[in-house]
Amino acid sequence: MLKEITKDYITSTNPNASFEISTGSDSNYYQLKQPYQITYEFCSGTKESDYMNAITFSEDESFYARDSFYGHDKAFHDHPLHFHDYYEIMVVLSGTVTQRIEDIDYKYPEGTCCLINRGIRHSENFDTEASILFVGLSTSMIGELFTVAEHSSFHSEKDFMKSDLYNFIISDLDNPERKAYLDMIPAFNSISNLGKLREITIEMLNTMMFPHFGSSYKMRSLLSELLFFISSNYNYHCTEIEMGMGNDQLLFSRIGHLMDERNGRISRAELEKALNYSGDYLNRIVNKFTGMCLYDYGMTFCLKKAANELATTKASITSIAQSLQFSNRTHFYSLFEKQYHMTPKEYRAKNSVHMASHSFKCE
Repeated sequence: MLKEITKDYITSTNPNASFEISTGSDSNYYQLKQPYQITYEFCSGTKESDYMNAITFSEDESFYARDSFYGHDKAFHDHPLHFHDYYEIMVVLSGTVTQRIEDIDYKYPEGTCCLINRGIRHSENFDTEASILFVGLSTSMIGELFTVAEHSSFHSEKDFMKSDLYNFIISDLDNPERKAYLDMIPAFNSISNLGKLREITIEMLNTMMFPHFGSSYKMRSLLSELLFFISSNYNYHCTEIEMGMGNDQLLFSRIGHLMDERNGRISRAELEKALNYSGDYLNRIVNKFTGMCLYDYGMTFCLKKAANELATTKASITSIAQSLQFSNRTHFYSLFEKQYHMTPKEYRAKNSVHMASHSFKCE
């Protein structure tokens, strides 16, 4: 059954029993009364005629709300931020959203994720037509899922315990007032990120809407699969953010992750698409932190890769230059010498002597 709260806002007649909410003048505090909950939100756009739907599931309850975009947008700007006694994962399945974290706005385009801890005050808003999955995990649920991994007979399952996500939560559990979160952007080498995230979302929603014998185990499996997927370095670049790190610094970190993955060989257009900012703005961010333009900053990653190849492989200098998309050998030599103050041949010779000396000492 539904009831009309205002002309634009319709909601379930039953209150959202998953949470207990304590209101304050500067923030609201949410306490999760279930082991976990999932919320799916969809916004049709940002015009006057557009709307936002939200449905929340826990093992005992479900809750539905529909609001106009203008009503949701007004609440975002007028209502205080909230924080909670659980960990919350936000997955942007389509479109772009703004995550307001401690009064700083961060853009999250399609495919990006973040993990909010218990000390962060935050709120979300839609910038375009978009859909989002929120997963709330109580500390007891985290403990249950992590214990399974820790005692697993599968050695590969224990690899999860090496992830940044696992270590972030483990270090955070004893410090509920710490203000930090994890920012996750998709890696270029994993083109199936979005498809997999949508697949997990659909499975979760179907399981919660039509539960049957075994559904509680299936949900724990799906929660574990989501945690594993977003924690993988192959799928995501993860940055731990402590409060005080501004939007520019976070964006610079994201640029660095993507540059490193592609050895600096990434176009301005690719960065624009991945980060949802103009190339000119990204260029200004890089210049602010390095004094370089995007191209020159990318070259530092490219030459770093070349130096590593010279030091650790027997590949010819020409083949190394070609693999890094240098068509002009002279240009490669010039840039390398400017960066490392020696030619590639001299760098390899010096490094080989160091390796031989190190090997002799170990013997």
